[in-house]
Amino acid sequence: MKLFDTSPELLESPANASKDRLPVGNSFGWDFESLQRYQANHFRDLYVSEAVLEHEVQKVFGSSWLFVAVTDELPESGSFITLTLLGVPMAIVNQGNGQLKCFRNICSHRGMTLLSGSGKLGTHITCQYHQWSFNRQGDLVRIPQPDQFFGVELSELSLGSVAVEVWHEMIFVRMSENGPDFLEWISEMQGRLGAFLDGPLVEVGKVQYSVNCNWKFLVENHLDVYHLWYLHAKSLNAFDHRSFEWESLGDNWWSYEPLKASKNNLGGLPWIPDRDRVGIGAHLLFPNLMMVTTGDYFATYDAYPISPNETRITLRLRAEPGTDGETLISMVRSFLAEDIAACEALQSSTGYGGFGVGPLASTHERPLRNFHRSLRRHSGKPAGKLA
Repeated sequence: MKLFDTSPELLESPANASKDRLPVGNSFGWDFESLQRYQANHFRDLYVSEAVLEHEVQKVFGSSWLFVAVTDELPESGSFITLTLLGVPMAIVNQGNGQLKCFRNICSHRGMTLLSGSGKLGTHITCQYHQWSFNRQGDLVRIPQPDQFFGVELSELSLGSVAVEVWHEMIFVRMSENGPDFLEWISEMQGRLGAFLDGPLVEVGKVQYSVNCNWKFLVENHLDVYHLWYLHAKSLNAFDHRSFEWESLGDNWWSYEPLKASKNNLGGLPWIPDRDRVGIGAHLLFPNLMMVTTGDYFATYDAYPISPNETRITLRLRAEPGTDGETLISMVRSFLAEDIAACEALQSSTGYGGFGVGPLASTHERPLRNFHRSLRRHSGKPAGKLA
């Protein structure tokens, strides 16, 4: 069968399916039934459809642990930050004693936004509209003129809270009541990166920007070992791609690649093993948090969908105190620009009706197939109620 010789309606219509005709996403493991369960009529819909993105928000992002902030942003009891996550205004408040609370940043009376930006709370959060007051835990504690409200239980009108956890100063939130236990989800990655992240790393740079492609293209690119020889022929020429190692950790992914000549190229982080100081690691916390470890820094960049063809990236860099963060950010962005250009070109290609995927490299592109398998697995789970 030729891959691009006919219309997507013919290629991807279950009515026209046969043993010798498969959807153009079959290399990623998609069949007609799984595409339809994912709210997609054609393979290209995975990258262009609003219905697919809405499905992903509910089934994939809603039930996953999402990296949203670092603890330095909440330095003391009463500190708060606000953010919009999966379309919902949220607030995270430092409760003191190392405890955080994350809840909806919307008054339970008329839906007014309660907090803006970041700062430090007093004893209460009070809505400007009708002066309903909540404590730092998000519990409703006061309604003015209570005689106007009959049969109202304050305990039933608290701000809806969601699960929040911290891993090496990184704050993760799970918006759905359904999803993996955090410690089980992170345990294998902790075993791989714990010693690296235990050192005195501080955030030295952060930048946020948007790119014109679907979020999955960025994750696929991060997992693609095959492109290292070609797209990064110059920028990653110092690394020995033939010695690339990778391992699936459930839905997550870990990898390592050494320098070709490593003896005189030890990185500057003194507490990490020599092996890590002479190589680079690329890792994924499913679904969208990409991480890079080197002998000099730890980078995270998440792919947060704005629309089917627009993604917001938040790039954060942690290194030793005193590191020139501005220069480091510039260097990493320059490298990422190669990947982003390729992903934006792929997004442009989705405008062609027969867009699809051909045969994949058996080892070097297997992580992409595993990623799509995880997407389908999450799609098949019951959707929990979002915050």
